[in-house]
Amino acid sequence: MNAVTKTYVPKAADIRRNWRVIDATGKTLGRLASEAAAIIRGKDKPSFTPYLDTGDFVIVVNAAKIRVSADKVHTKMYYRHSLYPGSLREEPLGKLLAKSPRKVVEYAVWGMLPKGRLGRQLIKKLKVYAEGKHPHGAQASELALPTKPGKPGKKPRPVHAVKPARPSVEAPKAVAKAAPPAKAAPSAKVASAAPPAAKPAPAPAASAAPSAPVAAASPAHAAAPVDTTPLTPPAPKTRSRKAQEETKKDQK
Repeated sequence: MNAVTKTYVPKAADIRRNWRVIDATGKTLGRLASEAAAIIRGKDKPSFTPYLDTGDFVIVVNAAKIRVSADKVHTKMYYRHSLYPGSLREEPLGKLLAKSPRKVVEYAVWGMLPKGRLGRQLIKKLKVYAEGKHPHGAQASELALPTKPGKPGKKPRPVHAVKPARPSVEAPKAVAKAAPPAKAAPSAKVASAAPPAAKPAPAPAASAAPSAPVAAASPAHAAAPVDTTPLTPPAPKTRSRKAQEETKKDQK
């Protein structure tokens, strides 16, 4: 019988909420909001449950130094209504950012969280400050580094700094082999500059002897000896018995 696979559901005692600090200096508003919303929901943990609050607290500093793409400072509008007739109000992003940077980040993060009771509980874990200082130093100083996801219900492991890779030793050897030797080039030039050696003078010809055929003087071209062994006659062909009887009749 196979064992039944059980789905892990984190309990209230197993959920551990850390504090993380995000510096918004030079970051795009949408990318900053998506990063903060994922941490608040707990999507970077193996114990993530869609209907539970398993995420961490997020502290956003330097919210006044965020940036937006294109001309959204003037074109992006924020609307509000008091439910009275004719009380619709609109405000551009640039004006709201100069007046209250905290609201700009909170509106962006709120749009990426689930709406309802769970979303109203999650947005309370977002702390936004226009400058680089925040009053949560006691909480954020303990767990400032991100953590690796581990086994559900266990204490997550801290992330260690990655050691730089060692330089390869074989690379310089390959370059040294490919490069020509330093002393090879001068030797080649000296060899090319040296004058060619003089050819030896031909030896004087000996006194001309009476011309004779080369074939007769050289023993290699002498005439081959004649074979005097007698030739053996070929063996007579055997005749059949019928032919022998016919020859006997003719002789008679």
